[in-house]
Amino acid sequence: MQASLNQFAAADAALIAISVDSVEQNRKLATDLKLTFPLLSDPELKTIDAYGVRHRGGNNGRDIARPATFIIDREGIIRWRNLAENVRLRPRPEQILQELARIP
Repeated sequence: MQASLNQFAAADAALIAISVDSVEQNRKLATDLKLTFPLLSDPELKTIDAYGVRHRGGNNGRDIARPATFIIDREGIIRWRNLAENVRLRPRPEQILQELARIP
C-alpha cells in the first residue's frame, strides 16, 4: 500500500489503517516498515466493532480486527468493502484503485 500512496492521492483517496495495537506498537511498525500513512490505535475496539470486524480470540485469545478494507466516501457511506478470511489474502492496491474508479 505504501508504494501506491501517490496513486491513491491521485484518485482523491486517503489510506488509513486501524488496529487494536497501542500507539507505541503502531509507531514502531510504521517506523520499521517506513509507512507514511496513519496507523490508528483502537485498543477498546470501538471503531472495529462499529464496522463489524471484530475477530474474537484471534490473537492468542485476544480479540483483534478481522482483516478488512473499506472505501468510505466523503459522506461516510461505505461504497465497497473486502472482508478477508486470511490475513495474507488482502486486496492489492490495483483492485482498490479499480473500485475507487467505479465510484461516481
